[in-house]
Amino acid sequence: MSGLARYLEAEGFATVLVGFVREHIEQVKPARALWLNFPMGRPMGKPNDPVYQKTVIRAAFELFDRPEGPVLEDFPDVIPVKHGRMGYALPPEYVLTTDDVGDVDALVTEVQAEIESLNSAYEAAVSARGRTTVGASGMELGDLVPFVAAFVRGDRPQSPRKGVTPIPMLKLVTEDIQAYYYEARTHRDGIDDFEMLGDWFWRETRAGLLMMWLEAVALETEDKVLRAVVDMSLLTPRFWSEGPLPGTSASGW
Repeated sequence: MSGLARYLEAEGFATVLVGFVREHIEQVKPARALWLNFPMGRPMGKPNDPVYQKTVIRAAFELFDRPEGPVLEDFPDVIPVKHGRMGYALPPEYVLTTDDVGDVDALVTEVQAEIESLNSAYEAAVSARGRTTVGASGMELGDLVPFVAAFVRGDRPQSPRKGVTPIPMLKLVTEDIQAYYYEARTHRDGIDDFEMLGDWFWRETRAGLLMMWLEAVALETEDKVLRAVVDMSLLTPRFWSEGPLPGTSASGW
């Protein structure tokens, strides 16, 4: 994003960047940047707190008043990350392999039941917030899991959207699934803990296990596009955590 900001500035558009990786901002030197000592995924701070979010936005917009740059300002507040990093993430040595992939049909049934159990919480969340981030794929909720499962089986389903090929659609589908789970759980239980949600999704839900099976298959495929999309942006984060992986006996790390 720092590079994009520099490109837009070169084309005559004034920009201000909010970012988490200070070293990258310092290296690229965009015209105006506000560094946030927040966990990844929280560019405006606390969810469902518009007053706080406006504070962040106003701090960023104030950088437009600086007479010259590059400007790098530190936002004064800190939202700590537990244990110094994302606590839910998986260490690289415990990423699943295709040997860990089991009965896909059985898991699909379990995930569909899990989604149904969260439906009332999700609908309540949408009603309370007046919005949802689910829907990027444009697919019906009931079609999301079978679409992912097809890739786990080694197939490549047709994309239902004209102009969007199957692999980019896969990314949108997995984002929809995660958004559905996160929105339902945050509203139902009043959770404002990004790490707790991540730990719950990747370690306790059947949907998280299905996505890790997808990752295992994708990282061993000869399809370079699928492997690159999964490895770079699609699925599990890769840092240290504690506790067994879902569906495995790995523990004690």
